Amino acid sequence: MKYQKYLVLAFVAALFLPLLSAKSAEVPTNELNLSTVNYMEPEDKTELGFDTATYLPVDFDPYSDTFSIGSLNYMEEDTIDLGFDTEDYLPEDFNPYIK
Repeated sequence: MKYQKYLVLAFVAALFLPLLSAKSAEVPTNELNLSTVNYMEPEDKTELGFDTATYLPVDFDPYSDTFSIGSLNYMEEDTIDLGFDTEDYLPEDFNPYIK
């Protein structure tokens, strides 16, 4: 029984021997400086086929955080003439804005 304990102990010790001689991993001492990294940004060359500046406010800046509601141009409601009276085809007291 004693020899069996010694054999098991010697076997377990033999398993851990390579760990004692293993080298520790070297950690680099210099840190990554993000200001030294070169970024490649693809150029966005989207052609819409018309000048977008005519549809934007005068002092439009897409990168600013402020927004003025006064810079919006509202479109007036246009009345469309269908050539006939639509009230003849709708129920009495019809209101499209009520569920």
